[in-house]
Amino acid sequence: MKHSFCFLFVFILIFTAVKAQMPITLTPDSAKIGNTRLPGFSVTIPEIKPEVLKSSWVKTVEKGTKSKAIVENNDISVFGADIPNYDGGAVNIMSKTSDQDSLCSLFVCFETKPDVYIVKDSPEYDRLSKFLKKFAKDQYIVVAKNQLSAENDKLSALEKQLKSERKSTDKFKKNIQSSEVSITAERDKISGFEKEIEVTNSSIESSSAAISSMDDGEAKKAKKAELKKLENKKKGLLKNINSSQNKISKASTAIEDNNSNIALKEATLKDLNDRIVQQKLTVSRFETKLKTIENY
Repeated sequence: MKHSFCFLFVFILIFTAVKAQMPITLTPDSAKIGNTRLPGFSVTIPEIKPEVLKSSWVKTVEKGTKSKAIVENNDISVFGADIPNYDGGAVNIMSKTSDQDSLCSLFVCFETKPDVYIVKDSPEYDRLSKFLKKFAKDQYIVVAKNQLSAENDKLSALEKQLKSERKSTDKFKKNIQSSEVSITAERDKISGFEKEIEVTNSSIESSSAAISSMDDGEAKKAKKAELKKLENKKKGLLKNINSSQNKISKASTAIEDNNSNIALKEATLKDLNDRIVQQKLTVSRFETKLKTIENY
């Protein structure tokens, strides 16, 4: 049931992305440019920024001609423009951009001869409408590619962060393993020291008993020196045990700290994994969006 829900959720996201595509429309229209109302066509381009549309349109109409576009606010005109795949010669283009919420509109008037304009019934209409539609589609594709690139960047950043967090977690786990090895080694040392202390205690008892029954003299003095040496050895062994116990205590604390850090990292890793799953769905939506626009 859970898998079915997840599949339905993904399907809804992708379906929404496809349905969310705003169409590119091309319709006959007229607009006032300067003091004159001119016949022409309006093409809508979703989601594009007005300044980007204006800049792209200026480059397009200037391409292939030495003429420079005349830009006055939102009005753009170029005289003697060459239109791709149009055999009718150079044309004058008068155009205007406008911004409408989530889309921009570009009005274009083509003048083939003085006061002769291309309208829907003109024989040149098909080629020029294809030119306008291709321009609009290309602009929308750029928008979608930039959006997809931005979402892929977000996904890469999340995956990079996840990799870094996993690396930190692995470091904590290695620290725990190192501490556990250290604890085992120190316990083995303590076991060895304790055995040495047992032997040393036995020797101390034996030396003490011998000294109590000996007469004063060089032999007794030598035995006392031997006893002193044994007692010093015992002190050294006890000191070693204390040192090992301190190391075990520090290693145990390190294990607790690293386990706490791992617990915190697990929550972070889960959050990052969830965000990556969602971001992959978002990327998928924008991939679908781009493909949909490319198929316009």
